[in-house]
Amino acid sequence: MSFTVKKMFQLALLAILIATPITFTYLNIRCDNLSKDIAIALNKTLNKRISSVLHLPENQPDAKSMHELVTLVLSSRSLRSVAYFQNNHYIYSDRNASLHTPISPSLIERLKKDKLPLLYRKRSSLNQVDELHLVVKGTKGFYQLFINAPYMDDWLTNADEYLRGYVVTNKGNILINNKKNYLFHKSYHSAQFPFKVIVGAKSSQVLLGICALSAFIFILCMLIVLIINYIQTNNFSFKKDIDRAIKNNEFIPYYQPIVCNKTHQIIGAELLCRWLYRHARLISPNQFITKVESNGQIKPITLHLLKQLSIDKPLIAHSNKDFYVSINVTLSMLNDPRFVDDVILLIKQNPTLQQGLVFEMTERENTTNAFIKLDKIMQRFRTLGVRWALDDFGTGYSSLSSLKELNFDIIKIDKLFVNSADTDAVTSSILNNIASLGKELQCKLVAEGVETETQLNTLKSLLIDYTQGFYFSAPTSRCDFIEFKTEHNDQILKTMNKYANRCVALKYHGPTLNI
Repeated sequence: MSFTVKKMFQLALLAILIATPITFTYLNIRCDNLSKDIAIALNKTLNKRISSVLHLPENQPDAKSMHELVTLVLSSRSLRSVAYFQNNHYIYSDRNASLHTPISPSLIERLKKDKLPLLYRKRSSLNQVDELHLVVKGTKGFYQLFINAPYMDDWLTNADEYLRGYVVTNKGNILINNKKNYLFHKSYHSAQFPFKVIVGAKSSQVLLGICALSAFIFILCMLIVLIINYIQTNNFSFKKDIDRAIKNNEFIPYYQPIVCNKTHQIIGAELLCRWLYRHARLISPNQFITKVESNGQIKPITLHLLKQLSIDKPLIAHSNKDFYVSINVTLSMLNDPRFVDDVILLIKQNPTLQQGLVFEMTERENTTNAFIKLDKIMQRFRTLGVRWALDDFGTGYSSLSSLKELNFDIIKIDKLFVNSADTDAVTSSILNNIASLGKELQCKLVAEGVETETQLNTLKSLLIDYTQGFYFSAPTSRCDFIEFKTEHNDQILKTMNKYANRCVALKYHGPTLNI
């Protein structure tokens, strides 16, 4: 996907369409939560102020009471003044211990009409300062608290960095901050005091939020598209690189010897794929086999390896008609009629592949539901001299059912069992059962992954026919394999001849040589 102007515009439009409902939903939730939090905080502040004055005297205060009252006011940032009145006259305040000033007519009117506590905003008749007036009932008279209105305005303004709000009485009169025109808002009514908190967002704030979120979504979408492009490009480049490598014969066969446990001779080999990248460096199969199996390119690679095997086989078999070479095939490969036809044609055109060729069917795929079709495919290859091996027996799908329904010539025992056969009693017992099963089915048994002499001796004791692993040799190129095979088999023959000559000299025929 290339970033044309049209596509970028469409991506930006998509980002806006996604960001708009998200922004509105988010701001609604924020406004709702913030209005509730402000109301709770304001309730707490007012209750604290009320509880601090209710114990004050309801008559002319003494010096101690006055000192306590003055200290209370001076120690508070929000409380500006406190006064007490009875019978519509102030008795005292924090600034004067003896007052006989009448309360304002408006306050008298409020006391008659409104429920206590009273809460409103106006200029005080005592000090002519804009304040919040909180009036609560005492035993005989009333306490009037004058709260610093500008301080409360600042407090509410700084309650949130983004959202703004104001507080009004239940009648809609302003208490804290001025009214604002919001695109939308949320309100919360106090259950204790006659006010409600309104928090909202202006059009400019909503637009800013939508723009910010749209930009984030746009950038995120761009990154996702770039990542997808990168993955697709890499996959395309990989497939293209594989096609180039097949064309340039960069996939080469490596051979790992299979040794007979009875004669100790190399009687076969497994063909393994290596990638000689640009004929410069060797790449191991674990770096590419999984990918080429998943995208289907394993099929042309396998055909290429079989063509190379038709050339190599006479050289590595060296006139040994019993020598065989095995190569892996998967269920998906066998289910491809075109691939099957191509392989059959290749075998027919190359007599060297019509004898001593074994296909190892891997158990990475479930064969349970494909037995009938698979058996027919296997029979087509059998008519051309191909034998069949079940690879990694015991670790894949439906091993026993595969053996029951399909006629295999060879069972390859996975190295998982070989590695712990000499140390784990359970694994040793399983291996013994596999060996018995192989004999019962008249299948040759090949143990993979043999690395130590102890493992080899254990397998010999179980009468496993053949072994394969690093104990003998790692997979090697054709030339190295031929050299190793020749040296190995010659050494075995020399050892056996030496033993036979010794027996003749002593006129004694000893037990069968066990090397």
